[in-house]
Amino acid sequence: MFLFLFLFLGCGYKPSSVYQDKILGNNIKPIVEIDVKNPRETIFLKDALNDAIYTLLGKEINTQNYDTIIKVNANSFSLTPLDYDENGFPYLYRSSVVLNVEIIDKNKKSYKYTVSGNYDFTISTNSVITDETKLDAYKKASVNALNKLFAKITKEGM
Repeated sequence: MFLFLFLFLGCGYKPSSVYQDKILGNNIKPIVEIDVKNPRETIFLKDALNDAIYTLLGKEINTQNYDTIIKVNANSFSLTPLDYDENGFPYLYRSSVVLNVEIIDKNKKSYKYTVSGNYDFTISTNSVITDETKLDAYKKASVNALNKLFAKITKEGM
């Protein structure tokens, strides 16, 4: 146990939140630009961003007294069949999301990123994809893209 702690602490390890804090601070104002072509998908993107700020970053959402602004604009949403059953009907799909993100940090410095995320899912053979399934897949692809964004923020904070 002592050896583990010595190696773990001796190597200068710091959790990613230390590096994220250098850019983000504690209070974040999320802004999601609603896409008039895909308004329902961008509403789920807003939910995904808020969830990610709370759960992944452990930060507070504050629209009045904020340290950082995160502006997210959905560049594209797509749904692609990946595999077909023996009758030629698709049953495996990939939802993909590309997000344009601008972060204005607590020092008023601007960072711009383009991140993409994917989510693969199956449906029953000979069935139709419901709107609920499609929107859930877009939300999960958005969370995947936001995870990549937070990894880039960690790298930037180093």
